[in-house]
Amino acid sequence: MRTSLYSLIWEASKLTAPIAEGNATGSLICEAIPFDMKTGESLIIRDKFNSTILIELDADVTAGATTITYEPRPGGNTLVIPSEIPVGSSLLLMGSEITKQGRRKSQMYINFSSQFAARLDWVTFSTSGISNHSWNTHTGDTGKIVGTSILDDVSTAIQSVGIVVPFDCTLIGVRATTYRVGNYQSAVGLFVGTPAYNDNATIDMTLRAYAEADNSAGPDSNYSQRPVKAEDLTRNFSLSAGDIILPAALGVSTAGGNLRVSYTIVLQYDLL
Repeated sequence: MRTSLYSLIWEASKLTAPIAEGNATGSLICEAIPFDMKTGESLIIRDKFNSTILIELDADVTAGATTITYEPRPGGNTLVIPSEIPVGSSLLLMGSEITKQGRRKSQMYINFSSQFAARLDWVTFSTSGISNHSWNTHTGDTGKIVGTSILDDVSTAIQSVGIVVPFDCTLIGVRATTYRVGNYQSAVGLFVGTPAYNDNATIDMTLRAYAEADNSAGPDSNYSQRPVKAEDLTRNFSLSAGDIILPAALGVSTAGGNLRVSYTIVLQYDLL
């Protein structure tokens, strides 16, 4: 939900090393900070007991940083840590700070599942959309190249139940779990297009994210009847309000066997 941020408190990171009791050292170690921050911006450290300490950055922070330095003597007074702050404690960003240096990002997650007999062409949902897990639209298209491969002549019935993009945002990609009856690799894809609004016309939709089931991490090297991840979260494709996303899946090189997939689509947008 988009909302005013001036009263919002938002979790920016978590501690990965404790902060010792006593006089503040002026630095802390945390999970990667997801955005740039500027000297003078404030963070709140909150532990599991909801105790809080306000700190002020004394150096710029670049997105991805895992060490933060802060002013140990704000206003000339030594900052004292009354008790150890444990690993996992939150670093919170206040809404006024979110807006100080420009827009921050937030993400939206869309989760659903599908089931069908695997084919070598892309299969997508029926005219019930993602509300029905039984998918039966056989596209006849087999391309797997992001930015080039298309679903050809998508019908108005399928266009009308695509996942509608509510406002301008960015497609980050998809994380999925596949379950295949038979030791066969599967893949998932996200196709994007703009419906032929107010027109009885088919459209072509382009592949914008693609992920093959990957069991390389072990311990098994078999795809059959076990959860296997498929992940493509590397995209940065701009979507416009009213665009639609068509998820689809297929067998990479072998048809046959029931294929069940749980999908999470990730969209990113600017906080106002």
